[in-house]
Amino acid sequence: MEDNSTTPIEMRLSEVPGMPSPDLSLNYITAIPMNGQTFQENQEIRVALQCPANAFLDLKRAYLKYKLNNTGAGAAFLDPLIGGVSVIQNLRVVGGSGNLLEEIINYNAFYALMNSYKNKDVVSSVHNIMEGASKNPAVALKTNANNTNAEMGGCTSITNGQSKVITHRPASAFFNADRYLPLGYTQSQCYLSLTLCQNATAFIISNENEANASSYSVSEVELHIPALQPGPEFASMFRSAMASGVPIQIHSVGVQNTQQAIPENGTGEQTLTFSTRKRSVKSLVNVLRPSANITSDERNSVSGFVNADCTSYSYSVGGLRVPSSRIKVQAAIDGIDMGEILANTQLALGHYSSDLRGICSIHTTDTMIDGGNEEYLNHSEHDGKCSKAVFALDLESYNAAFAGMNLAGQGLPLIWHAQVNSTEGAQANGALQCDLFVIHDVVYVLDGVTGTLSANS
Repeated sequence: MEDNSTTPIEMRLSEVPGMPSPDLSLNYITAIPMNGQTFQENQEIRVALQCPANAFLDLKRAYLKYKLNNTGAGAAFLDPLIGGVSVIQNLRVVGGSGNLLEEIINYNAFYALMNSYKNKDVVSSVHNIMEGASKNPAVALKTNANNTNAEMGGCTSITNGQSKVITHRPASAFFNADRYLPLGYTQSQCYLSLTLCQNATAFIISNENEANASSYSVSEVELHIPALQPGPEFASMFRSAMASGVPIQIHSVGVQNTQQAIPENGTGEQTLTFSTRKRSVKSLVNVLRPSANITSDERNSVSGFVNADCTSYSYSVGGLRVPSSRIKVQAAIDGIDMGEILANTQLALGHYSSDLRGICSIHTTDTMIDGGNEEYLNHSEHDGKCSKAVFALDLESYNAAFAGMNLAGQGLPLIWHAQVNSTEGAQANGALQCDLFVIHDVVYVLDGVTGTLSANS
């Protein structure tokens, strides 16, 4: 036998790979809604997370599939960044005893935020095929006027009376935990709850079809889940460990959403107060959208982010200003400053040290003069187009579980301080809705005595 301490792995020719233990058999479960077959705006879809006895679910490999039907009188376009996922307004996971395991309000906006910071080639290919995202996802649609069919070029269109099948991998803590979930050992069944958005939020109607209001339905909903079944020996050992009081804990990273508003014609210093009581806050991400656009047929309701020509921002976290010196940003062409806000966003999303992470900001044009249009930080009044820029801050002391800032016992609100341009912010866009996404650690705990799964964050 070779000495593993000195022999390169390429030359360890007599080494026999070990067999995995325990032995697990893989099967696939297709779960369907338990409260209907066809769903419309504002309705809830409930899908049971079915799991065989003594089995584990690999929810990282699960995917949601549904048919999105255009029931309006005219053709409609899907959101350029997330396609047909725009219909998912809120996502919840509910435990068997009715306890809330996860809740993401405005899930569609959060998913749009995450997709805007993926490589454009990924969104325009994989997400285009699976979810109906645009072939040109960096397109910057208008924020205060209708978009023509030509301006919507690349976006997926659904003709009236026709459908698009959406396949989506949930961007959820419960579906991205770092361990298999032992749902086959719980006393009762968990379920996935999806609340659908309003008709006007789901689609984007072009200027040529503005007389036709949006209308949609969702049908043929399926949740495909890989299930892993261990042998009876391991199952017996696992149940014995549970009964003896061994803690069954599974870590993940979740997100909490709260909203505030910048009033119409709001100028100068804006102070928005949010409430959060999370124990390990890893990062904060703010997105701004014109309030009227969120429920407008003709606007980019979900991913139509604007920067309100903000020139600087910071947060008050636990009574302290973070950072002590404000983060600078400038959208005006003269002295444009967008590198610092991008650097802080990459830090907040954990992308800073990765060269494989990009942003969907280069809008492909017909001539591609100068390589196309850069749409990361658009000037609200002059351009009248949405941006990809968001306002973010990293709070994690080091890259590990529970290394974020503890806000659970502070008793103090979270405050966003932003300097908004006096002539081109809320005056150019109208009242703005600010969605704060608090990214935090969460641990799912399975009580071995009661068989109850709970979330601790």
